[in-house]
Amino acid sequence: MTCISSPALDDTQIVRYIEGEADNATVAHMKECAFCSEKATQWSQLQNRLKRQLYRITCPTSTELGDYHLGLLSESQKLVVAQHVRQCPVCRREVVELEGFLAESTVNEPLLGTARTLIARLVGGEDGLTTPLVALRGDVKGPLTLEADGIVIILDLQQVEGGMVNILGQLAADDQDRWTDARVEFHQGGTLEFSTIVDDLGAFQAEGIMAGSQELQIISKDNSLIVISNFEVPT
Repeated sequence: MTCISSPALDDTQIVRYIEGEADNATVAHMKECAFCSEKATQWSQLQNRLKRQLYRITCPTSTELGDYHLGLLSESQKLVVAQHVRQCPVCRREVVELEGFLAESTVNEPLLGTARTLIARLVGGEDGLTTPLVALRGDVKGPLTLEADGIVIILDLQQVEGGMVNILGQLAADDQDRWTDARVEFHQGGTLEFSTIVDDLGAFQAEGIMAGSQELQIISKDNSLIVISNFEVPT
């Protein structure tokens, strides 16, 4: 397969098209030329993979942000994280999310003082793009990929009759055994709606989840906690 015109579009024109800066002639060419359209698609996919690899590469981990909020960092670490949070709106929002969760959580105080509390970050969706939002909002569909301090969680949303959704989950961690038999809870409006368990392969399933804003909590056997807040289940 070759370009329909001669000379073919050059790399600069294709990059401008991907970034939405192409002129009308280039846009018209892309609609007609399968060769250049495929080349633009490949470049766009490569760009998205690079974005995922570099996304938040300089940010503190969820654990560090949690320890910063709880005052558990050394003075030197606290200064570094504080400066970063002042300059980074994404981390600032994550700290606010953590503050809100800790203020409203029904988890008892000894648990919060002795175990990790992590806010999961969305790192990929069905379109393969990263997003700076901690919360998941809007008409989203799975699979969604989230990360919390190296722990990866994949959620596949499957719509069923009655406007409800089944959610197939997969959790992967270096210390996988720690999360076997972890409790998975879906909360809506402060009320526990559904509870299940992570199996020995890291899988879990929730059935008949109602549309609307949900909060997903994964609680390990040693009471470490992963939170996915403001999870909007589509209708």
